[in-house]
Amino acid sequence: MKPKKRSLNQIGLFLLYTFSITWLSWLIIIIGNNYFNSLWYGEPLFWIPYLIGGLAPAISSYIIYRQFNQDFGKESFGKFVFGKKIDGKAWLIFGLFTIWRLLMIWVAFGINKPVSILSIIINLPLLILFGGLEELGWRGILQPQLEKIINYLPSILVVGSIWSIWHLPLWFIKGTVQSSFPFGLYLLSGIILTSSFTTLYKYTKNLFLCVLSHAWFNGSIGLALYMGNNGTLQLNLNWKVIVVFSIELIVSVILGIAYHRKKPILC
Repeated sequence: MKPKKRSLNQIGLFLLYTFSITWLSWLIIIIGNNYFNSLWYGEPLFWIPYLIGGLAPAISSYIIYRQFNQDFGKESFGKFVFGKKIDGKAWLIFGLFTIWRLLMIWVAFGINKPVSILSIIINLPLLILFGGLEELGWRGILQPQLEKIINYLPSILVVGSIWSIWHLPLWFIKGTVQSSFPFGLYLLSGIILTSSFTTLYKYTKNLFLCVLSHAWFNGSIGLALYMGNNGTLQLNLNWKVIVVFSIELIVSVILGIAYHRKKPILC
């Protein structure tokens, strides 16, 4: 089978598995909310289908790994996730991303209390489980396979759009973070974050650092949504928010293009 056809097969199957698992799981919540007055956001039973749906990209990445194991050589799935030994350069890049997140919520949303940082660290395991592990699918399977078919910048737009659309059922579940702001805004942020996480993966070659970065972002934006609004689920947009996200997009795209020109294919 030709390489491009194999990549298309992996992409198609990954999306089929991911969307099927997620949308069916989250549809159960929507049906429970609308017809049985159950599975409301925050209830114990709510978290079961919600978590299964959220883990779909990670689950699908493992299925693809097993189904196309010849493409991954002899490395174990653990090595696929953790990659090579994380050197000082990779930690430095990850550290800069982490510090940027804190600067972002400080400058854009005024979150500057040390207890805020502590809360992210304490909740990091949950943030990894409820969000961070998505990176095994988006950055581990979809993005690199898509880059074998189309150019880097179009692939960012495609993956960012798919990632955002994948979250679409959450707009029909009251209480979710996504239900607090327009889908168009979420789509734009998804493209920006796709560029950032992809750039991080290119320069570190480590999916686990992407998982941590994704989880750290979720914790940071969670502070802006809740702590920045006295517990109210709301994102206050202002010119500072636009500036910091614009800077992130510009810098990540420039770094991504620079890497892409040096190494055209992300392995």
